[in-house]
Amino acid sequence: MSEMPLFYSSVVPLDSTAHRAHVIAPSQAPFAFASGSHLIPAVVDEFAAASREIPIVFAPVGNRFASVFLCGLKPGSNLFVDADGRWNGTYLPAYLRRYPFMLGERDGAEPVVCVDPSYEGFRAGAEGAYLFDGEGKASPTLSAMIRLITDFALSARRTEDLCGTLKDLGLLKSVTIDVQGPTGPSASIHGLSIVDEKKLAELPDDAFLSLRRNGFLGPLHAHLFSIGATQSLSQKLRALDAVAAQAAA
Repeated sequence: MSEMPLFYSSVVPLDSTAHRAHVIAPSQAPFAFASGSHLIPAVVDEFAAASREIPIVFAPVGNRFASVFLCGLKPGSNLFVDADGRWNGTYLPAYLRRYPFMLGERDGAEPVVCVDPSYEGFRAGAEGAYLFDGEGKASPTLSAMIRLITDFALSARRTEDLCGTLKDLGLLKSVTIDVQGPTGPSASIHGLSIVDEKKLAELPDDAFLSLRRNGFLGPLHAHLFSIGATQSLSQKLRALDAVAAQAAA
């Protein structure tokens, strides 16, 4: 892979011989690796579940768009990861749940389960959940992870289709998201896009029906509903400010 996905330092195929003794060890700070990322990849099948708590927006990536969870008000700050490296929200994005694993695509061959060997919880001879049994077969822990990363990969393809369709139909508009603090605007976030509701309502019947047939209308409504969740970011920011004020007192 020429460019590593977010959070991955390197990726190697998981091997039942080389990694027979490896475990996923528990971590005291399980999501510290995401503390510096205000944007987390989001896939279409989790829009509804996350929409009440995390804003879902679209970020430009080259000449295309990608759906992301807006988890902070500025680069380098994730308001959903606390000082102890724990996730302080109700919904945990699938992208974070799958790390350090992922499904590696291969030309002309079946996808392969891969892992980031630099992840501190992936090691041999430690206390934790084994990935293989004594015969080299996938353990229940690994089997559950394989289901997760397989579902994620399928959903990621559908998400790419959705984002491409939104771009082709001209339904995305660039916005500035203002997050209110106790005394007025506390942050303005630029460079992101949301669905233009007016243009969505004015779509020709064939284009609208195509969105429905592809199962995209539900996720689009969840996305639009999620924009109201920016208030949760404001609340988290105020809580952090209060903690900082107490520490400085």
